[in-house]
Amino acid sequence: MTPSSARTAGLLLAVAVLTAQPGRAAAPSAAELSMDQMWGATTALPGLDSSDRVALFRDGNYGMFIHWGIYSHLGGQWQGQTFYGIGEWIKRQMKISEADYMAEARNFNPTAFDAREIVRVAQAAGMKWIIITSKHHDGFAMFKSAHPFNIVDASPFARDPMKELAAACRAAGLGFGFYYSHNQDWTAPGGNNGPKQNTDGSPASFDHYFREKCYPQVKEICTQYGPLNFVWFDTPGNMPKEHAEKLAALVRETQPGALLCSRVGFGLGDYVSKGDMEVPPRRMEGLWETCDTTNDSWAYAWYDQNWKDQKEILHRLVATVGRGGTYLLNVGPDGTGRIPAQATKYLLQAGAWIKRYPQVVYSAGASPWDHAQPWGDVTTSGHTLNLVVFDWPHDGRLMLAGLETEIAAAGVVAGGKLLPVTWKKRGPWTELQLPAAPPDRPASVVAVRLQAAPHVDQTLGVHPNFPTRLLVEFAAVNDATKKEIRWMEKFGEWKAATQVSDWKTGGHAVWTVNVAAAGDYQLDLNYKGNGKLVWHVETDEGVKLQNQQNSSPLYQAHTFGLLTFKTAGRHTIAVSLVDGPRDQASLQAICLRPVE
Repeated sequence: MTPSSARTAGLLLAVAVLTAQPGRAAAPSAAELSMDQMWGATTALPGLDSSDRVALFRDGNYGMFIHWGIYSHLGGQWQGQTFYGIGEWIKRQMKISEADYMAEARNFNPTAFDAREIVRVAQAAGMKWIIITSKHHDGFAMFKSAHPFNIVDASPFARDPMKELAAACRAAGLGFGFYYSHNQDWTAPGGNNGPKQNTDGSPASFDHYFREKCYPQVKEICTQYGPLNFVWFDTPGNMPKEHAEKLAALVRETQPGALLCSRVGFGLGDYVSKGDMEVPPRRMEGLWETCDTTNDSWAYAWYDQNWKDQKEILHRLVATVGRGGTYLLNVGPDGTGRIPAQATKYLLQAGAWIKRYPQVVYSAGASPWDHAQPWGDVTTSGHTLNLVVFDWPHDGRLMLAGLETEIAAAGVVAGGKLLPVTWKKRGPWTELQLPAAPPDRPASVVAVRLQAAPHVDQTLGVHPNFPTRLLVEFAAVNDATKKEIRWMEKFGEWKAATQVSDWKTGGHAVWTVNVAAAGDYQLDLNYKGNGKLVWHVETDEGVKLQNQQNSSPLYQAHTFGLLTFKTAGRHTIAVSLVDGPRDQASLQAICLRPVE
C-alpha cells in the first residue's frame, strides 16, 4: 500500500522501477512515476452520494483495514536482519528471491487467528466494516485459490481465514470487503515489479499475469464469499486501462452492492481514497476516505511500537468526518493472527468514547467550517453542531469565528444529558461559557443547536486563548508556488503538506484573519530550507517583523517575534522571503500564540 523504498527526508518518494511489458511501451521509471501516480486517479464516478449502495460508507464513517500475510510472519526480519520499514514490503526491500519468499509459506501457520475475536474488536472499537488484504503486492493469496500460492494449499494452516472472517462479519452485522493488489505482484511472472520471465524462460507479460492470475482471483473473491460491501484495489500505476475496466465490470456484475475505491484507477471508483495517512486540512465534497494505520507500519513489524493512543485516533477520526470524509483505520495482525495488544487497547478505548457520543461519528455531516479549530473539531447532526473539544479552554471561553446562524440552545453533553451553557455574540465571534473542567477525556462534546442550517463566514479566526495555526493552504499566494507534497520522515509514515516555495522577489503569502482580541501574539513560522533565511512579516496595520533565521531540511517551527494587533477585527498578515536560497525555502504555516 506504500512505496518500495525510502528516500531522503523531505523529498517526494517514487516507487521502484516497473517492468516493461512485451508489446507495450516501457513503463515509467521510478524517477518518473510518483506515488500520486501509483495511487491512481483522484476522481470517482459521480452521482452515488444518495444511493443505497453507499449508505454504509456514507453514514458509518469508520471502518477497519487489515494488512496480513506471509510478511506478518516475518515481522520485519529476514535471516537475522531487521528491515526498518513497513512490514508488507520486506520481500522487495530485503531482496528476497521469489523461491525463498514462496517457500516461507511453509512456515506461516497463524494458529491464533480467530475471526470472531477480530470482529469483536472492530465492533467494540466502533467500526462498521472490515476490509482485509486478500492478496497484497507479494502475490500470496490469503484465501483458497486455483493459483497454488495461497494460504490453504501452500501453508500448514490449511484453512481459509477469509471465509471465516466474512462469515463472522455477516453474523455480527458488520460490512465486509477485500483488498486486492491488481497491478503489482512480486512473485507472479508478468506482474508489475514481478519476475520478468516465465518458469520456462520465456518473456513474461502483464497480459499473461492478468489473464492467468489477477482476473481469475478477483472473480474468486467476488463469487465465493457472499455479498461484499467493498472491493479495494491498490496502486494501479501504469496498468493498462482496459484491464482495470475489465476488473471494474467484473465487480459490478458479480457484486452489484460493492463499492470500488478510486485506486482501481482511471476514475472507475465509486469514491476517492486519499493518499496513505492523509487527513486533509480543508473540507472536501463528494465521497472520499482517508486510510490510516494504528502505528507507522501497515503490516506487523516487531519493532514498531509507535502506537496512536485513543486521543490521536479520535482526533484523526473526527477531523476526517469534519472534513466530510470516512476514516479507514488499519491494524496489522502478527504472524500468529493476533492484533497486537497495544493496538487493541487504544482502539477499544476510542470505541468506548464513540459509544458515549455516537452522534459525533455516525451519520454525521462535515463541519460548516472548512478547517479544524484550535481547540478541536466539529461535525454536524442536522442543524446541531457537535463541538469536539480536545483542549478545554482554561478560562472557560470557547470561541467560534464567523458563525452567522442564530443559536437555539447549547450545552455540554455529559452522562447522556445536556448541561446548558450560556453564549453571547461579540461581533463576528460567538463565545460559549463552559464549566471550569471538562466532563470527559480525552475530549468532551458541546452540542450547539441552531435555528437553521449552519452558515459560516470562512475568514480564519485568531483566538484569544488558544494558539492559532494558519496553514498556507488558506493563504493567497503571489509570485511564489503553492502546491501539495508528500514525503516520508521514516519509512511507512507518510506526511502531506501544502507548501509555498519557489519564492520570487516580492512574492508573498497573505492570510485574511479575524482577530478576536487586540494585543501581542508570539509569532512562529513553520518552514524548511537550506542555510540562513531572512523572512519579512507585515500586517495591514503597518506592523513589521523581519529577521534572519536558520533552517532545516525538515519542517520545523521557528520562533520569530512578537506581532501586535492594535485593534480587534479583520486584518491581513503577509509573509515573504527577503533573502536566502529561494529555490529551497518552503513555508508550511504560521502560528499565533496569545501573550497573556
